Amino acid sequence: MGRLKQEQKLFYSFCLEDAVPEDHLVRAIAAVLDLSWVHAELAAHYSHTGRPSIDPELMIRMLIIGYVFALRSERLLCREVKVNLAYRWFCGLGLEDKIPDHSAFSRARNERFRDSDIFRRVFERVVEACIAAGLVGGQGFAVDASLIVADANKQRSIPGSEWKKEHDGRASRAVKEYLATLDEAAGAQRAMSSRSSFPRPIQRRNGLGRCADRHSLRTPIII
Repeated sequence: MGRLKQEQKLFYSFCLEDAVPEDHLVRAIAAVLDLSWVHAELAAHYSHTGRPSIDPELMIRMLIIGYVFALRSERLLCREVKVNLAYRWFCGLGLEDKIPDHSAFSRARNERFRDSDIFRRVFERVVEACIAAGLVGGQGFAVDASLIVADANKQRSIPGSEWKKEHDGRASRAVKEYLATLDEAAGAQRAMSSRSSFPRPIQRRNGLGRCADRHSLRTPIII
């Protein structure tokens, strides 16, 4: 009978890219996307001082993973990117890189761009490129979250400057539905957290260690 030999090693040689299958969909998506323009597009919404923020390109890449693979909450999205090697590779994260906390991810997406829809429009452009390349469906996230298998060898990288700013509304509708799904999940999570934070009512117990009901707490009056 064969047995797995478990040996403790001080050093490991591991290449994350080698762990991603050649036919994995993330490779096809990476082959057609050029996100070099994202930082310049969103630079006006970031400050050069204060605490480091989540990289906007990382946010876009994570949202693409969530959209394509139908991950319907930011909590689930962050957890899957943390444990899935292919997702890490697509997002440009190494094995030791920390994944953003789901609550910080949600705040960065909503609060930083509260007064502008530019982040949504940037995400729409990225989804539109995936639809145009035949990598994902565009009938709307709530209706069609299925994937279209594509041959990465037949695709070419499309620079962001060449992407059409005019589109037929498919990407816009799908993105709005997906972001609304994330917002709904985040709202439900906040509501659940707020309910669990309320202090539980104090229950008096009788001598038998049981919760005393309102009748047993009455003091008898002798006349």
